[in-house]
Amino acid sequence: MKVILIRLDKIGDLIATLPVDRVSFLSNAQVKWVIAEGLGFITTMAEPRRDHFELSLKTPWKSFWKLLSFLRSEKPDKVVMFYGPWWASLAMWLSGAKLRAGRISQWHSLLFFNKSLRQSRSLAQKHEADYNMDLLSYAFDRDPSQHRMPFLDLRPHGSNHFFEKVQLSKMEYFVVHPGMSGAAWNWPQSRYNELIEKLIEVAPVVITGTTSDDRFLNEIKPKWENHPKVRWMQNQLSMDELIFLLRHAKAVVAPSTGVLHLAASCRTKCVGIYSPFRAHSAVRWGPRGEDAKSLTPDVHGSGASPESMASITAKDVMIALGL
Repeated sequence: MKVILIRLDKIGDLIATLPVDRVSFLSNAQVKWVIAEGLGFITTMAEPRRDHFELSLKTPWKSFWKLLSFLRSEKPDKVVMFYGPWWASLAMWLSGAKLRAGRISQWHSLLFFNKSLRQSRSLAQKHEADYNMDLLSYAFDRDPSQHRMPFLDLRPHGSNHFFEKVQLSKMEYFVVHPGMSGAAWNWPQSRYNELIEKLIEVAPVVITGTTSDDRFLNEIKPKWENHPKVRWMQNQLSMDELIFLLRHAKAVVAPSTGVLHLAASCRTKCVGIYSPFRAHSAVRWGPRGEDAKSLTPDVHGSGASPESMASITAKDVMIALGL
């Protein structure tokens, strides 16, 4: 049986979806993934490695034809769309796949899918990974309660020479990643500064980020960029180096962002700082790993606001880290 699984989304979303292919009822199937361009490092570093096909979301019509050609050449028995734009659903329909499954979300769902499941994911009643397991199980007429969603296991390709370059030792440093994308509320920069002050009493701290994280670092960078116990590595790491760094850290602290999910998938101790707003909550988007935890402000209703994020203290994070 040939199966194509589609998730055209961001890092965290793909990490919460990729392990569905480990269920027993797909053990004898030939499975291939269709993912967003630039995320192939996840499928190639995953254990086991997954076959994948990348599509750019920036060139929809070009990607539509590429996907249609891919599906027609693969001739899959079943295609499951976990998330994708309408043109990806259209390509599924035109490909002639016998079963085209997905969730009812937009107008094209009922038109292009011949097996669809209604899911109110915005209510955040369970984790994104569990919603994905429910959808796959429905597509294959299986009971999702009989199949446990495993964690993703990432094995980086880095070299120990990297630690010589940054003058660090394995398991002897913390990683703090204050930046994020999307609309979720972040922890105040003053709290990150307080946390770094506490962490450097235990071990060196590595600050990671990209150019797009500048707005989350403008109060942090002046204080720590040249500190002897802080390695400022914003916009200095390849993806291989980043994952290698995360894999061998003592622990990682970050808000709701892809780096946090990468750390959890590297089996590294990590603490995520999450908004109490339902759509962004840790219930749905928390990190999944053997030693992954989440902290959320203990507020409800009108008490939930960006300012309420400050109610999580540096001490709370240190306790969550076991320090």
